Amino acid sequence: MFKSVKSVKFTEKVSLTDHLVEMRDRFVIVSGTIGFFFALCWYFIDFLLLWLEDPLPERFKHLTFISPAEPFFTTMHVALMGSLFISMPVILYHAWEFIAPGLKVKEKKITLLFVLFGTAFFLIGGAFCYFLILPLGLNFLLLFGTNYWKMEVTIGLYLDFVVKLILAFAFAFQTPLIMVLLTKFGVINTVKMRLYRKWAFLGAFIVAAVLTPPDVVTQTSLALPLYGLYEFGVVASMLVEDPKRRAEVIQEIMAEREARKAKKAAADAAAEAAAKKFKQAPKKDPGKETKKSA
Repeated sequence: MFKSVKSVKFTEKVSLTDHLVEMRDRFVIVSGTIGFFFALCWYFIDFLLLWLEDPLPERFKHLTFISPAEPFFTTMHVALMGSLFISMPVILYHAWEFIAPGLKVKEKKITLLFVLFGTAFFLIGGAFCYFLILPLGLNFLLLFGTNYWKMEVTIGLYLDFVVKLILAFAFAFQTPLIMVLLTKFGVINTVKMRLYRKWAFLGAFIVAAVLTPPDVVTQTSLALPLYGLYEFGVVASMLVEDPKRRAEVIQEIMAEREARKAKKAAADAAAEAAAKKFKQAPKKDPGKETKKSA
């Protein structure tokens, strides 16, 4: 778990084997960390299960199971997801350390910022889901239709729903961090981010539809904060973006607009000239044509 890894510097010329060895070593460390926290979550599983059951409305807190193996596999699933959640700082650190040399980033402090902000947004997303979205969503979903049917909540379906929803919000809250990093590396720019706001709004609802259960409440509850994170990412990206690069992009966009306007104006002028030429052309008399042919 605590095995050291020899990092590859971007100034060094290394073979593919060295990169694979580094990836293997980092994978071993991350796997060991997840395994350690899995055992820890398994030991404190009673507390973890009670914590996940707390957002349930009072009348539905008596969970049931319909399969002999359901309690065991559900407990393993919860312990695994809990270990992934706790291990996220280590996962982010090693992911960044592996890809940073390929991006040729010299500032070592970016590694620390990446891990800190990535972990912070991950925790904020999970907490936002647990304390706000889950109580609202569960009240709506579980109470809907109870006047007509009896609701029995199984431990497998409930805990799978809760864990996946918390992780979906936690990962979705990484959006500003990803946007800042891509801007820092020149992959995207804030000028086009602002131009594509309407597509970002549509994309937020598409992502929410994929990550959340098929109901309007939870989808909207994720889509709106996700779009808000997009706007926050635009503002944060402006702080790390190169002003010269931003000015160049603005000039490129203005040049493209002028080129499109000139092309459209040329097309309109050509169409107008063709129409004018057609109007000025002498009209042929059908009677004269008939006599000439006779």
